Amino acid sequence: MSICVKWPSVIRVAFFAGLAGVICLSCSSHRFEGKIIAVEHQMGAPAGEGAMLVLLDPDKPDKPAKSILENFESACAPSLSHDGQYLFFQGKEKPGEPWQIWVMDLNKGNPARLTTLDENCTDPLSLPDGTVIFSREAKVKGKELSHLWRCGMDGCCLTQITYTPAKNLYASVLREGRVLYFSSQQYPETRDAALMVMRPDGTKSEIYSYGFGGLLPVSGGAESLDGYVYFIAGDGQLSRVSHRRPLHTFENLSEDLAGSFASVSPREDGSILVSYRPEDAGTHNLFLMEPGTDNTPALLFSSEKNLSDPVLIAAMETRPRILPSPVNPDNPTALLMTQDINHSMLPVHAGISGDSAASKIRISTMEGELAVVEAKEDGSVYLKLDADTPFRMETLNSQGEVVRGPSDWIYLRPGERRACTGCHADPELAPENFQPLAVKEDPVVLVAGQQDIN
Repeated sequence: MSICVKWPSVIRVAFFAGLAGVICLSCSSHRFEGKIIAVEHQMGAPAGEGAMLVLLDPDKPDKPAKSILENFESACAPSLSHDGQYLFFQGKEKPGEPWQIWVMDLNKGNPARLTTLDENCTDPLSLPDGTVIFSREAKVKGKELSHLWRCGMDGCCLTQITYTPAKNLYASVLREGRVLYFSSQQYPETRDAALMVMRPDGTKSEIYSYGFGGLLPVSGGAESLDGYVYFIAGDGQLSRVSHRRPLHTFENLSEDLAGSFASVSPREDGSILVSYRPEDAGTHNLFLMEPGTDNTPALLFSSEKNLSDPVLIAAMETRPRILPSPVNPDNPTALLMTQDINHSMLPVHAGISGDSAASKIRISTMEGELAVVEAKEDGSVYLKLDADTPFRMETLNSQGEVVRGPSDWIYLRPGERRACTGCHADPELAPENFQPLAVKEDPVVLVAGQQDIN
C-alpha cells in the first residue's frame, strides 16, 4: 500500500511548522515522536474488526504506512498520554476474544495489557493524573449497555463511574478537567444520543449538547484550543459547538461539502485533521481543514483502506486540569436539592385536566417507583438517596397527574452533593441567590431500608 500527499505548499509549510513546534515540547525523544498513528480498516468490516494501528510519517509522505502491532488480530481507538510517552488502545490478540485495553510505552515499544475482563472494553482515555477511563460492556434488564470505568495505568483500582442504563462511549477530556462522552439511553426505551459531561470521578454528570434537529451526535467530542468542541453528527456530518454555550451554538461545518466524515482531531494551530470521504471517493482518508474558511479539505494521506482517528505523537503544551474529587467510598449515600420543581424550559404535558403547577415529585429507580415527595411552598425538594443507583423524576400536580417528565436517568456518586435549579431546566442557567425552604430541614431519606415516608 502506498501513501500519497496532495496538499498546497502553503498549507504543507504551515502544518509542518506547527508540528515541529509541538514536537519540541516532548519530554524525551523516541522513534514514534513526531509521527502520526492512525487506524486503518477495511470498508464494510464490523466495527473495529481487523483494524490495525499504522504509523504515518509527515516528513516522508511517500513512505508506506507501517503496522505497529503485527501480532494483534485487531487494534483501534488510539489515545495518547499528555506527556506523549504512552499510547493506549483497544485490541484483540486472537479472533473471538473480547476487546481489552492495552498500553504501549513508546520509548520501549512493547504493548502491555491493562484490563483482563470478560466483557468488551473499548475507547480508552488517558487522564492527566495518570489514570485511564474506558467503556465496558454490560447487560441490564435485557439491554446491551456500556458503562464508563476508571483504573490506574497498571490496571489497578478498577472503579465504575457511570450508572445510567445507556451506551456510554468515546470519552475525551476537556482542558478545564471535565470528561466529555457520548451517551445513548437504552432502557426502558432507546432515546436520542447526546454528548454528556462530568467530572473524572463520575460526579456532576449533565447534558452538554444534543446536536441540532436531526443531526445527533454519533461520536465523542474533541476540544480545540480556540474554544470549540468538534464531533461527528448525523450521517457523517462534521459539527462543532462553542464550549462557552454548547447547547445553543451548533454549527454544521460540512453543510456545503458532499461526502462523509468519520473522525476529527483539532490541531494546536487552529486547523483540524479529519477522516473524510469525498462523494466520489471509495474510502475515508486523512485531510487537513481550516474551520471557518472557504478552503476545501486538503488531502494529507490516502490509502486503499479507510484511515481514521489520527493521533499526533507529541506532548501537549497545555495539559487539562486535575480536578479534586468529593467521592467518599465510605458513604453509600448522596444528597440532591432541587430549587423549584416548576422551573422548566419544557411545556407541561398536553391533556392534563388538573393543575398545571406541580406540587409533588415522583422518584423511580429501575425497579419501579421509589417514593412520591411533597415539595415545599417554593417548589424546593431536598433528598437523601442511595449512591450509584440510577433514578428518574416526574413532577405531579395535586390531582396526581404527571406535569413534566420522566427525566433522563440521574445518578449520584458516594458522598456527592448536587443541586439543580429545576426539573428540565436549562443547564446553562445559574440559580437565583436564595435559600430554598427544603434545605432548612433535614433531607427526605429515600435510602433503601431507611425511608422516612411511604
